[in-house]
Amino acid sequence: MQRQHGVTLIELLIAIAIMVIVLSVGVPNMSRFVKNSDLINTSNKIASLMSYARSEATKRKSPVSLCQSNDNATCEASGSNLIVLNSADELLRTTPLSSDIDFYYQNLASSTVTFDSFGMPNDVGEIVLCDDRGASYAKGIALNMGGQIRALVPAEIAAISCS
Repeated sequence: MQRQHGVTLIELLIAIAIMVIVLSVGVPNMSRFVKNSDLINTSNKIASLMSYARSEATKRKSPVSLCQSNDNATCEASGSNLIVLNSADELLRTTPLSSDIDFYYQNLASSTVTFDSFGMPNDVGEIVLCDDRGASYAKGIALNMGGQIRALVPAEIAAISCS
């Protein structure tokens, strides 16, 4: 008598049922993971460009601005790119921004941050990043008078409004 190899229909159905249960739990968590990663990545991009703008201002001994733009040439209140411009409005660096993330400038007079030749910003405040999940998942960057950049701590994030 020959022995047969393979799986029975019952074993196959049980395996499929287990896969469905695992996927139904895992997919929503994966979506949250992707959104969190997008917020963190955008926050890191902004902090990196702020540091770059500050160092370029001190290196060039002239003002350098960081702002949003659609055309990579002029500063706008909102835009699909984040750009760094020197005092002659020449583009030094640009990075694309996620369209799924909203920017809020809190305690800043405008959406443009300009560093002088000493690396001091023209204004202090926070840039807050929010997605469709609201303020409880927001990330942010704080800029102080010395031009230092840091991530907002959870207590500061709790006081954020995404509107």
